[in-house]
Amino acid sequence: MAAIQIVRFHTKEGTDEAAFAALNERFQREVTPTLPGLVRREATRADDGEWVLILRYTSKEAAQQAGKRDTGDVAMAFMSHIDMSTMSAGFYEIVSE
Repeated sequence: MAAIQIVRFHTKEGTDEAAFAALNERFQREVTPTLPGLVRREATRADDGEWVLILRYTSKEAAQQAGKRDTGDVAMAFMSHIDMSTMSAGFYEIVSE
């Protein structure tokens, strides 16, 4: 059954937001296509600076494994700018479309 992952976070204090947005675009182009089971990734940013990632996977299992697979340089650079004290992630099985 397909699943959605919702990831919320703020970047670390002092992060250049334009540079982080560019890094997000690199992640979208270079990492996203390599993640098995990932159908779609959307990145959003609120006025208060909170980022919300919405990721659709073919299954909950694929979603739960994805974070273990994106360990390349771009993914690690992306993660290094996240204030982990603000990060939350949840997995949700799709029950209707």
